[in-house]
Formats: sequence, C-alpha cells, structure tokens
Amino acid sequence: MTALPGFRSGSAASRSVLTRLRRNWPAYLFLLPTLLLVGYFAYYPAYIAVTRAFTDWDGLNTPNFTGLDNFRRAVTDPVMGEATKNMGIWVVLGTLLALVMPLIVAELVFHLRGRRRQYAYRTLFVIPIVIPSLVLLLVWGDFYRSDGLLNQLLGAVGLGGLRHEWLGDPHTALYALIFLGFPYIDAFNFLLLYAGLQAIPEDVFDAAKIDGATGLRRVLRVDLPLLRPQLGLIAMLAIIGNVQYYISPLVLTSGGPGYATTVPALLMFQTARRDGDFGYAMAIAFLLMLLVVVLTLLSRLISRGNR
Repeated sequence: MTALPGFRSGSAASRSVLTRLRRNWPAYLFLLPTLLLVGYFAYYPAYIAVTRAFTDWDGLNTPNFTGLDNFRRAVTDPVMGEATKNMGIWVVLGTLLALVMPLIVAELVFHLRGRRRQYAYRTLFVIPIVIPSLVLLLVWGDFYRSDGLLNQLLGAVGLGGLRHEWLGDPHTALYALIFLGFPYIDAFNFLLLYAGLQAIPEDVFDAAKIDGATGLRRVLRVDLPLLRPQLGLIAMLAIIGNVQYYISPLVLTSGGPGYATTVPALLMFQTARRDGDFGYAMAIAFLLMLLVVVLTLLSRLISRGNR
C-alpha cells in the first residue's frame, strides 16, 4: 500500500524514532535521572492526589473507595465555602497588587535620567528578593500586633482611635494578610515590566511625543498596549500563585480568628496534618488543581484573542 505524500507509515515512523534513540542515546541517558526525579516529585504526587481523592485514606491504612463522597462534602462544607470566598478576595486583590505597584515603579525607574541612576534604583528594588519570606512574615506579624509599629504610628499622628488588633479581628485579618508586604513591589514582576519597557523601540516614544502623548497619556496609549504580554504573564502567575498560597495564614493566624483567614490550600493542609483525613484533603487538592488548569487555559485563550 502506497503511503500518501507528506505522511509516514507506522513502521517508517517507528524506525525513525529508533534511529534517533540509537544516535542520541548518551543525551537521553543523561536526561534519565532528571526525568525520573520530575516524575517522582511532580507527577507522582498529582497521581496520588487524583486517585486518593475518591477514597477515605488516612495516610497509613489501605484506602477504601468512597466515590464522590469527598467532593459532595467539599460542596456542602460551610468551612470550604468560607475558605473559597476568602480565596476569591485574595486572588482579586493580590493580582491587582502584583500588577499595579511593579508597573508604577518600572515606569518611574525607566524614565530616570542616567544609566547609573537606573541601575542603582533597579538594584535597590531587587535586593529584598534575597530575604527569606519567613523572616518577612515574622516581621509583619510584629508590625500588626496590638503594641506593634502600625498602632504606634497611628497613635503618633493623632489617629489613635484607629488602633486595632489587626490579625485578631475577623473583619480585618484577611485584608491585613493580603496587604502584607508594603510597598508590594515584587522583584520578578518589576524586572519583567522594566525589561518590557526597554524592549519598546525609541522610535515609538518619539512618535508618541510628536502626537502629544506624554506622561500618563503615553503610558495608557503606548506603554500598556505594548506591555500586554508581560502584564498577561504576571496576572496568570499571580492568579495561580494566590489560588495555591497558604503560608502567611498558616504562620500568622492558623486560619483564624475562626475561619476568617482560612483558604482552601490551608484547609487542605490542616485537614491532612491535623485531622488525618487525607482523602478529603486530596479532594480539595484535586479541585484546586482543576481550578488552576481552567484558569491557565482561560488566560491563554484571552492572550491569544488579544494578539
């Protein structure tokens, strides 16, 4: 049987694969340890999460299949509902912080006169990336205490009536955690946007200046449209990161007071470690994984539509 032009028969394709394997076997051999590590530490946990989500696994004994019971529990669990609401607030505000402040600082640094001055400020904003995140969390925990620096500053400027137990009040605890890290200049996001501004041809800026687009008008009409790929990437990474994040609630509030700062990722962690209910924890992990996949696909579709 004659193969159609442009198509290979199955035997020809398999011979081609075998030929490449024989020719490049040293490269594949060196890649094998890395592939095994990635498979064990990345894909195997995902496989465990998917399979154990349908069981009553306690982390030790043989799991029993329970069907969709864990997922029904997740849908009807009021704690999961509260955690999902908190996650939604966190994703929206956290993504805005990840976009706005790095963009403002990148614009300011980019328009400084002198390469040395730009380099100095760029270095200044990147240095905090080397500070361990746990140290920052502990510092901010002290900052938010009833006798912490924030309340002392409010008292010093005559706003003592606003002094508060920021992490102990259900109405303020979540927002205190979200806005932790002033001035919210993520080094990676800042560098990405700064590099995007540097990649814009100088002719574009000259043409905008001739057309009268300067200052804020130029930022809105020229910079933002040309920075769309960088902004889209930052937004996607921020959304995915905020969906999965639980470190600051775990360290500073343990999800409290009540469930005011509980998010699904923290609920998953506590359900597994504290309650030993790994099956339900895996169901939460599976739902978060599906959410991340859906959000990633949506962001890719939106970015393609904007091209």
